[in-house]
Amino acid sequence: MLVNLSQILQKADEGNYAIGGFNITTLESAMAIVEAGEQEQSPIILQISEKTIDYMGLDMAFAIAKTLADRAEIPVVIHFDHGRNFELVQKAMEIGFSSIMLDVSQLARDERIPFVKDFTARAHHRSVTVEAEEDQIGGREDYVDGNRGHFTDPNRAAKFVSATGVDCFAVSIGSTHGKPLPKEELDLDLLGEIDKAVDVPLVLHGASSTDENVIRQAIKLGICKINIDTDLRLAFTRELRRTLKDPDIYDPREELAPSRDEIRAEVRRHIRLFGSNNKA
Repeated sequence: MLVNLSQILQKADEGNYAIGGFNITTLESAMAIVEAGEQEQSPIILQISEKTIDYMGLDMAFAIAKTLADRAEIPVVIHFDHGRNFELVQKAMEIGFSSIMLDVSQLARDERIPFVKDFTARAHHRSVTVEAEEDQIGGREDYVDGNRGHFTDPNRAAKFVSATGVDCFAVSIGSTHGKPLPKEELDLDLLGEIDKAVDVPLVLHGASSTDENVIRQAIKLGICKINIDTDLRLAFTRELRRTLKDPDIYDPREELAPSRDEIRAEVRRHIRLFGSNNKA
């Protein structure tokens, strides 16, 4: 069933667990993510990036996610990930996305709060949840290039959240999009300061391949939503390469099914790590 992000994040915040935001790249990945959620009885956030929209179209990407959400007996959020094309984000809200993430890192700093405040008001009018980041998160993935990102300032974050009315806030504490950068290390002390300063659920981007103990500590310090994309791509590709070595397999469905199984297993592993299993 399709739900609003705030509905499940509030419960996660109160229950001290996190919910995975899993990016879809293909039909198989979308199916595997929801299947994993049903098997683990966990809420699921299906995330759609601008690159995925360019690949399959906004209408097709939403139709896949909406069909899966309608079939599911668990809560499913359809979330626009890293929306920098604001016209496209507006269209996504209009066709039925239940959550959006505004990436305003390309705007001048003095333009960010007024813009996000206005966009959030329009989103709330449609009962759409808004996630935003005030500082650019590091790494490279899809159309996101945050290699020049910097860490979140707790005081500025508090002002940003209070002034804009966003529902959840993405922190920049050292994680990176894409494959982890050498010597990547999360500043958990800073995360604790942000959690004390900000009164909405916190989001961790770029968490693929992050040390599990660090993930657990981050959840204790206020992280309620954790984004996973690269780990799913790697699982899909690893298995596909193995499958394609078999010359007797030439049906695309037989080629892709093992990769779908690998994504499902990877999502289930993350769900258990995040503690959202049996929370549907």
